[in-house]
Amino acid sequence: MLERISKVLCIMIAVALIAPAVSAANSVEIRGQISNEGSIHEWNASTFPAFWHNLKNDLRSETLTIDPSESLTSSDRDLDENHLTYIVQRTLKKYKVQSNKGLTVENGLNYPEGKVVQDGTHYGLVGFFGAKRVAVKGDTSKLTKLIFEQGDTAEKVLTVGETWDMGEGWTLTAEAIDARTTPRQAWLILKRGDKSFDCNNVLHPNEVCTYTEDIAGLTDVPLFVTYVDGILSSSEGDIVILKYTWLISTDIKNIKTSDKFGVFKVKTANDTHVIMKNEHAVSLDQNAVVDLAEGIQFKVADKSKVLRFYPRKVIKLESTSVEPKATPKATPKATQKAKPKATPKQ
Repeated sequence: MLERISKVLCIMIAVALIAPAVSAANSVEIRGQISNEGSIHEWNASTFPAFWHNLKNDLRSETLTIDPSESLTSSDRDLDENHLTYIVQRTLKKYKVQSNKGLTVENGLNYPEGKVVQDGTHYGLVGFFGAKRVAVKGDTSKLTKLIFEQGDTAEKVLTVGETWDMGEGWTLTAEAIDARTTPRQAWLILKRGDKSFDCNNVLHPNEVCTYTEDIAGLTDVPLFVTYVDGILSSSEGDIVILKYTWLISTDIKNIKTSDKFGVFKVKTANDTHVIMKNEHAVSLDQNAVVDLAEGIQFKVADKSKVLRFYPRKVIKLESTSVEPKATPKATPKATQKAKPKATPKQ
């Protein structure tokens, strides 16, 4: 009896201890390599995981560098003006419709022998203070968010009249589908808010639909791509199957020379790269958290005789705490007292 009650009490105590830890874990710190007395002068995606890195294709684009001439010690904790440099360089990634089907995207890019050409195979991709961004038409000084990209094996099935909400006000509606004609065909309507756009008018199986627009001073920018994998008849009526869909935002960040991001001032901004340097001296005081830009920081050790620090980014997590279920109280079973044994009379 006592053993059972003890087990129940132990479970209740364990739940009470775990619950606060679950709700308190609302952020995570991503650390870079530690620099002791200026022993490390450069961080990239390999040494600072908060920087963007496309693991599958080994694409990386960001570096944070301290000028090697900078003498950093416990007695000299200041990074002089222009001695901290942040660089973003363009990378190119294949559209999934190209890598999976060998098809091209209208006004897509390529980068053979160091020169960007419009052969319809790639799009520009960079990291910007750790966030993945599309370089609009390959221009690193014009960045936007990749709203949506289907995985290699993902597919979307639409019936006639069905609408697909892809995010940020973009929708795609199957206006009409005919699986009985030859060749089979579908008519898709792309919308952004109240504006409607025909997607290449009538589409057939194995065709690519691309929507382009003049934006941010650039002409014919691909904003939306999808591939018609099939048009079929089903028990629910005619359907169209879409794959390799890709969509970017029209909210463009134009980066210009002299723009400021935290402690940095833009020195160079062009289609291939962006270079920023610290506008004023940056002090690495003992036990300090130094904000650089866009959530990137230096964390300095609480040590007076040694200058030890590392870059970091603190990511806030969405609340996933779950109210622990109440543990039912154990109801002791009724026990009967043992009857004393009769003692035979002498």
